Amino acid sequence: MSSSPGGEEEVRRLLAAYQQYQAQAENIMHQLSITQMTADGLERAQGAVEALDAAEVGQEILVPIGSGSFIHGKLASKEKVVLNVGAGVSVEKTPAETREILKVRKAEVLEGSKKLNEVLAKIDQEMQKIQSIMQQYEDAAAQGQGSEGVV
Repeated sequence: MSSSPGGEEEVRRLLAAYQQYQAQAENIMHQLSITQMTADGLERAQGAVEALDAAEVGQEILVPIGSGSFIHGKLASKEKVVLNVGAGVSVEKTPAETREILKVRKAEVLEGSKKLNEVLAKIDQEMQKIQSIMQQYEDAAAQGQGSEGVV
């Protein structure tokens, strides 16, 4: 590292900024993971609603209960789908309405994922800039020049 006080302070500031960007990137990657799981769930729900077209009332079906587990059941009706609308509230919709709602939700999730990826790319660019500057400091220190003339 540099022997000049200003250089050391700058290095500490850059390291702090880098760590902050790193934490933000990890948070965004976690959010991306959640959006991917949400998109996958919406895809499965769309598939299930589409399967209603081929199903018959009274047909035996497997009903998902979570964690990849199912129970056997019989289809009581194809006319209504119970759809969660948030805050623990569910409403009955037709399969056609449900398909449209799920399609819109999935598009929103994918758009959110796209925006998160854009933010992540910007953070990555900033981290690369900091790495480049830090490398310049290291190179200058290795050559015994201190931090003079290094941007």
